[in-house]
Amino acid sequence: MTNIYKLFTATFLVFLLMSGMSSVKISTAETEPPQIVGAFGVTIDASTGEILYNKNAHSKAYPASMTKVLTATILDERMEDGEMLMVSRNAAAQECLCLGLTPGEKISKLDAMKALLLLSANDVAVTIAENVAGSEEGFAELMNHKVKQLSLKNTHFVTPNGLHDPNHYTTPYDMALITREAIEHPNVLKVLSTQTTQIKTSMQEKTIHNLLHTMPNAIAGKPGFTDAAQHTLVEYLKKGNKEVISVVMKSDKRSKYSDIQTMANYSFDYMQTLTAR
Repeated sequence: MTNIYKLFTATFLVFLLMSGMSSVKISTAETEPPQIVGAFGVTIDASTGEILYNKNAHSKAYPASMTKVLTATILDERMEDGEMLMVSRNAAAQECLCLGLTPGEKISKLDAMKALLLLSANDVAVTIAENVAGSEEGFAELMNHKVKQLSLKNTHFVTPNGLHDPNHYTTPYDMALITREAIEHPNVLKVLSTQTTQIKTSMQEKTIHNLLHTMPNAIAGKPGFTDAAQHTLVEYLKKGNKEVISVVMKSDKRSKYSDIQTMANYSFDYMQTLTAR
């Protein structure tokens, strides 16, 4: 009788254990991260900085115009609202994309930030650098000082616009942390989040449309491209009370958007799984 009782008890315990296991839903986020086209990618929790998705997140690559997120942050820190910037001959001669500035033209801090982040204007980036620091080289020193303040280990900047230089590089993770810092600046976040706006200078006026906001959950973002970098993109996304920053580097023109969505959706699901525990 004792052996029969022991056998019954053991069988019953196994049954309970198996029943309990079958009721637990194992999240895909815990087992098989989805693939992206980009060679490098990351998603972090915007609140904590925790890595939620990682594909070569600490590998160095070229950021292209994602660089301008840091340029805008330094502009916001170093110049007062309402200050005017003067355009030099050097700035007006930059490789385009450009606003089309003329030497002697004036542009306000806010309009410069709009042209920098929404139009990705390289002439405006150099105008910012020269007005803030006196030269592009001086501005690069400010950029790298900020990199040190953020304790970024694999980032070094040379240009304010992200035009290719072999010594101008970052990683997806470092770029996500740069963006995390940027969205703490209300002016920068407001411009990055703008859908349609007017840009005015002393000599011209343009209407700019930001198409990034047609993407699900996208709050703010900045794309980039050079031949060396290929397509890059950083986005700040929000779903319910969950906020993430996703970065993809060395992707292609179409896939950079789907890459961001893939990483963000995976990360939102993972955060939901953690919350449910």
